[in-house]
Amino acid sequence: MKNKHSKILVAWNAVGFNLAWWGCIFGVKWQMPYLGPVLMLLFLLIHFKTIGRGKREILFVMLAGLLGTVVDSLKATTGLVGYAGGYGSLYWLAPLWITAMWTGFAALLHHSLGWLKGRLLVAFIMGAVFGPLSYLTGIKFEVLQFGQGKTLSIFILAVVWGLAIPFLYFLSERMNVRGQHV
Repeated sequence: MKNKHSKILVAWNAVGFNLAWWGCIFGVKWQMPYLGPVLMLLFLLIHFKTIGRGKREILFVMLAGLLGTVVDSLKATTGLVGYAGGYGSLYWLAPLWITAMWTGFAALLHHSLGWLKGRLLVAFIMGAVFGPLSYLTGIKFEVLQFGQGKTLSIFILAVVWGLAIPFLYFLSERMNVRGQHV
């Protein structure tokens, strides 16, 4: 029974994140930029209550959110990406909904994405493919835009996300975060 319960919680980890992720997209699209961050906070609260791995994982998720905000702020500062739903004249600062997405994604790493741990090449490829696809989704829903050419932007995002996922696993290992691996 415990194994079945664990699989349900791991499935919730993936589904809950995706619901909150779409909440971030539609919240900005519908002029409600705090909808997604509130949904992501609810997801994280449920995550930490059900399958979270304590204070180290909470700290890791917060640090991943901070690092992600810095990375996406650099993208905005360089003109690679522009975000809707931001902080007005602080166009160079990644908006809260982007930070929320990074924190939620970090909560997946030792649970629904636990199978990637130790598979650096696969993690790189997953990041290089699905990172840019997420941004293309944002463009389709008009919540972000590329400031450079599409090809250059996708290439840079592929490299950044290809490196980000293995780096997040490295960071979590250094912080001694342990999770439930599928």
